[in-house]
Amino acid sequence: MAATSRSSRKPPDREDGGAAVIHILIYYAVALATCSFAFRHGGMPERAVAVAFLLAAIGSSMLAFTARPAFRSVDGALLSVDLVLLAGLVAVALFANRFWPIWISALHLLAIAVHGVRAYDPSLVPWMYAAAISKIAYPMLALLVAGTERHRRRKSSYGIDPDWSIPSGPH
Repeated sequence: MAATSRSSRKPPDREDGGAAVIHILIYYAVALATCSFAFRHGGMPERAVAVAFLLAAIGSSMLAFTARPAFRSVDGALLSVDLVLLAGLVAVALFANRFWPIWISALHLLAIAVHGVRAYDPSLVPWMYAAAISKIAYPMLALLVAGTERHRRRKSSYGIDPDWSIPSGPH
């Protein structure tokens, strides 16, 4: 009997919605905690990146309610959200008086490159494509926490931590 029930079992499906929902909920919890920390303790660059992350998460979530290819081909709508996020991250990196936005921009560029890999090689397994473009968000969130903490410490130690590398106005 054990042999028949084992052989009749369906193989695990990588597209099972349960695991995906858990991953999404964990990401939202981590992202909300990270962005809350950045809003509370960060300067303008940290807050700008937190807003960009939240807007990208909302935009990506809204796409879940549309008919999409479920990572079987390049997801043009998701790629568009990623490109807009990259533009915002690069803008912060160009003008912020910080180094961490450069690293976040570079990591996000890797996520965008995965879309290119998928376009180049359609045989890339859908769950690998989905995992590659979603898991890279965690190091990006960690960099935002580290950058926010460094800002908080500099402000506490020196009383000031300039946000932007450009002059704020006429002197």
